[in-house]
Amino acid sequence: MEAAELLQRLFDEKKLNILQIFFNNPEDEFYIREVAKKAKVSVSTTFRIINQLKELELIKEHKLKKYKVYLFNKNKNSDFLEDLLTTKKSALSFFVEKASEIKEVESIILHGKEEKNKANVLLIGTNIPVAKIKEFVIQIKESYNFTIIDLNLESDQFLKMSDMGLFPGRRTSLFQR
Repeated sequence: MEAAELLQRLFDEKKLNILQIFFNNPEDEFYIREVAKKAKVSVSTTFRIINQLKELELIKEHKLKKYKVYLFNKNKNSDFLEDLLTTKKSALSFFVEKASEIKEVESIILHGKEEKNKANVLLIGTNIPVAKIKEFVIQIKESYNFTIIDLNLESDQFLKMSDMGLFPGRRTSLFQR
């Protein structure tokens, strides 16, 4: 279960909906009725929740003449919550997405299990462009601090090496064309 899903199931859905509006629109200012409408929460409940979020310094209040507007308050608390609530693609998922776009890649197999900062991946196909794969691996290393150790094989090579017992242990298919 993802952290965001866990939080949504544990905590008040109305509060999370209101928070999500501010996280998704960090530069925008909202009137209380706008927030209520977008979050599908009554105005009175929205008012109560916004006051709680102000106390926690997650949102700020500005006065425009006789009206009040609310906006996202960028700080360490809001950054922490935003990281928990926003779903980010894992490094391995990003790699699979990019590698599967290459037409020569027929299948992608995770050899062993994904560890905290690395994964061993077998790419099966004919004439897989190695330079493109290396580009994705470098990009993932820089963006996620995650190492992908890849091995490109043709289908018959993979089958023969599997028969020889060179790929013992757990194998998980991540993509199949």
